[in-house]
Amino acid sequence: HDPAHVETLQLDVGKQAAELDALVAKVDIVISLVPAPMHPLVAQACLKNKKHLLTASYISPAMKELDSAAKEAGVIFLNELGLDPGIDHMSAMAIIDEAKHKGGKIRSFVSWCGALPAPDCMNNPLGYKFSWSPRGVLSSAGLPSSFLWENKSTELSPENKWQLLLPVPVSESDKVDHMFDGVGNRDSVSYIDVYGLNRNDLQTMFRGTLRWPGFGTMVRAFMALGLFSSERSASFDPASSEAVKWRDVLGGGDDVEASVGAKLKAAFEKMGSEAQDKLVGVKTVPRDVSQDVSAALAGLKWLGITADEVVEKKGTPIDSLCALLEKRLSYGPAERDIVVMQHEFIVEYPSHSEKVYATLVVYGDNKESKEPAAYGMLNKSTATAKTVGLPVAMAAELILQGSVPQRGVIAPIYKEIYTPMLNMLRAQGIDMKERAEKL
Repeated sequence: HDPAHVETLQLDVGKQAAELDALVAKVDIVISLVPAPMHPLVAQACLKNKKHLLTASYISPAMKELDSAAKEAGVIFLNELGLDPGIDHMSAMAIIDEAKHKGGKIRSFVSWCGALPAPDCMNNPLGYKFSWSPRGVLSSAGLPSSFLWENKSTELSPENKWQLLLPVPVSESDKVDHMFDGVGNRDSVSYIDVYGLNRNDLQTMFRGTLRWPGFGTMVRAFMALGLFSSERSASFDPASSEAVKWRDVLGGGDDVEASVGAKLKAAFEKMGSEAQDKLVGVKTVPRDVSQDVSAALAGLKWLGITADEVVEKKGTPIDSLCALLEKRLSYGPAERDIVVMQHEFIVEYPSHSEKVYATLVVYGDNKESKEPAAYGMLNKSTATAKTVGLPVAMAAELILQGSVPQRGVIAPIYKEIYTPMLNMLRAQGIDMKERAEKL
């Protein structure tokens, strides 16, 4: 699109309600990509002006409460339009609806997704770099997970879920295979109803996040050291002019590594003991306390936490940690990310059962590459930007064309939405590759 047609302005959504209202009144459709807690503020302006709203965020309780008002106003509040949530919903519903049409029953659904540094750019102890909100990554890591696994409902604390990582192999092609650590992502059970699955047929329902090995150990280390706390602390008070080093926050005096190592050993042993009966019979990534402590200490040293790194005070441990990680885990100009998504279904038909795999692998563009930008885009983009930005834009086109009959607060789980959007994504080279194996 011609940049001359784009007008930019600065607006504080939380403090300039009148200006927000006036801006919304002038447009045909609103795309909100502000932090998720601020979406309801934008939604209220959309209700007042009877404008459709799109977001890439999960439907929050506050957004869900606006469903009746949105229906009464005759507007669409279409959420969960990114990668995860977003493309995962649309691609899953396509498989589910097709299986139902053929007389199949969904017995198991396991879905994985991760936005990570590409294998050739995985050059730090965490195996991670930020391609979306750093605070969002840490907040998500600190949430519990709940799911159904082989007819057993399970809820794991944040510590448990990072202790009990699942090995997840993903085949990018006949010649390229990857092995990830998988961790539960929020509440999987609620999606049984969202996807229209039969609870009496379903034995497993699990939605998870993919990470390269190393990330989970570091998350457990941060938790063990209290760095995931959102409580305000004097050590992290931005009003204080006194310089504080991370090693001072951790304590331990001159031999901070020995002190931290002892804390980690005790914490990792406790985590292992507490988690040992949580996933009986499920294959998990083997844990070795000594190796995990050594890996965590190496990661903390690389970050400067056990060295002389000065704390950038943000009020709380987790926000100050976020500032440090944002600085150390950013992409360089010659680096790129990778998005990986994989669905695994078991479908039972009257004559046989199948295991169905659907896999998506998208690479970001190397900004220093001389090659043209991928997928016909004007500017080179991360894989995360492509797989979040394109669905939002495509949904806006569908709504403006009058192709979405639903009203209220919805996700892209309807055939009228996911079929054309998956076709548009496929045309841009973003395509889930499916294969089935008879069981």
